[in-house]
Amino acid sequence: MTSKYDVGAIRQKLKQSMSGKFSDPDEFKPDKAKSVSEAIKYRFFILPPLFKGDVLKSGTVEKSMDQFFLAHANHWINDKPYPCPRVWENNECEICQFGFDLLKEEENRQDEDKRRKVIKEWMPTSYNMVNILFTQWKGNPEELRGKVKFYNASKTLFDQWTATLMRDNAGDPEDPQAYGVFFDENAGFVYELQVLKQGKQNSYKTSHFLSNGGIGMPMIKNKDGNSPPELLEKLLKLRHNLWDKIEVPDLVKNKKIFNAMTHGDDGDDSDGGFDEDETKTETKTEKPKSEKPKSEKPKSEKPKSEKPKSEKPKPKPDDDDDEDVVTHLSASSDDDDDDAVPDLDSLDNESPLIDVDDVKESSKESKKSKESPKESPKESSKDDSDVSSDEIDDLLSQLDDDDD
Repeated sequence: MTSKYDVGAIRQKLKQSMSGKFSDPDEFKPDKAKSVSEAIKYRFFILPPLFKGDVLKSGTVEKSMDQFFLAHANHWINDKPYPCPRVWENNECEICQFGFDLLKEEENRQDEDKRRKVIKEWMPTSYNMVNILFTQWKGNPEELRGKVKFYNASKTLFDQWTATLMRDNAGDPEDPQAYGVFFDENAGFVYELQVLKQGKQNSYKTSHFLSNGGIGMPMIKNKDGNSPPELLEKLLKLRHNLWDKIEVPDLVKNKKIFNAMTHGDDGDDSDGGFDEDETKTETKTEKPKSEKPKSEKPKSEKPKSEKPKSEKPKPKPDDDDDEDVVTHLSASSDDDDDDAVPDLDSLDNESPLIDVDDVKESSKESKKSKESPKESPKESSKDDSDVSSDEIDDLLSQLDDDDD
């Protein structure tokens, strides 16, 4: 008898859970690139930020976002993420400060390889989380078309987005560009994510906005080609509450982790999030007292007991997902030498690789509820071909499914 359960997928999920590599089905992760010249491409809109009182399919938003993204960062220790309080709320982070202090040491200032090693081991990886809507473009994977996901964007993408936001106009009429509030649901610009292989990582440097002649477009339209307010309201309801997707840093836990990294012990009975074998160095087994002859006097000279050496975190994986998700190394209050901070664009991403097949697998349920709408035979190669008049049907079906 054939089981309805996929044992392979279950085992993979279990391994990820045990290693701290949980894959959220609402999160988009690009496929691993295999070519240095033929890019994997995705097209999506970046959705507006959340505001207090917004009603989503998951509930009401209780806190507004200051920007169109949420900035956060993780320290990756023994392949497990630990949120950084310095990046999140500008609170003290002993792990970061230890890293900054190491970077000031003369030997690390002079040796680029040593600097990179310090950065890789002690500084957090930064992310910029946004909600995105995949267009109906036929180049998008079928299971993603018309779906809303959240995405932890890398520095390369974020730099492009901020440059677009700062641009006042489309520029040269012969070569117009996207500009301004690209996440306006009434006049947005489609972003094309291009994924190429660079070394062992993904590179996104060729990604760009589609200019559409320098004119923004509504993110969804009805069959008449219009975008009534109630239609866009349906779309915005599908956004994910990003506040619920981020683990808030715990200062007490952060301190315990730092103690475990530097002393091999957190000075407490609790493990600070580590397994026992991760936080303690190997100790010698003492012989039971009964094995010692009763007449034996204790030696005057005690055996030397070395203090556990500072246990360094395991090196972060080399086979990471994104080469351009770089270490978050913003200026420290004590770091007065800006020139000492290297250009980190070429550093490996420090987060562990999560199998993107898991993300695809999680989309199958939603795919079963309704087949993706077929491309219109009149679809052109222009940028506005990303917005399909049938897209509302898929969006409404998602809302209906949630209400059942």
